[in-house]
Amino acid sequence: MADIVRATAADVPGLASVLASAYAEDPVWSWLMPHDRDRRLRLLFTAHLAQQVPAGRVWTDPDRTVTAVWAEPGKWKLPVSYLLRNAGTLLRAGRAQLPRTGLRLLAMEHRHPVDPAHWYVEYIGTHADVRGTGRGSQVLGGLLEQADADGRPVFLESSNHRNLTFYQRHGFTVQEEMTFRSGPPMWSMWRRDADR
Repeated sequence: MADIVRATAADVPGLASVLASAYAEDPVWSWLMPHDRDRRLRLLFTAHLAQQVPAGRVWTDPDRTVTAVWAEPGKWKLPVSYLLRNAGTLLRAGRAQLPRTGLRLLAMEHRHPVDPAHWYVEYIGTHADVRGTGRGSQVLGGLLEQADADGRPVFLESSNHRNLTFYQRHGFTVQEEMTFRSGPPMWSMWRRDADR
């Protein structure tokens, strides 16, 4: 894991911009935030990263061009206190689409595996300026080494069909194409010993 570093509080604004850039053309985020997406994504990710950095769950590359939020086994679920602390930010970022966003998040939480013994890739994104340079693979690979060392599987949801091959190169397999009452589909993916 020498090529990846834990983010600090000073990294939050820059890494929020990285995620905003990475998800700017994402089908699900485009549906959730059809207007003023860059500003709203930066607002949302800034609040989220500020909560996750103190827990040691945010990783990046030395140049701060990749952001990964990586939850340890049993720690993937956001507590109610998180939602209460961030209610204002969620309102400003979600605006008129807040009900749609809330319903999607609840649906995803309901479908999240109940088995607590897995690592969870909540977000990973590479800034658009350096996409395709291998930096995302470097960060994800470093995190997967951690999961391999303790022998636990890794779970993620992909909101973009184009990213499935990236994850498959890292040993993930599609568990389910998740469809919803409205909006684009998503894909749940596992990386288990048998998958590698």
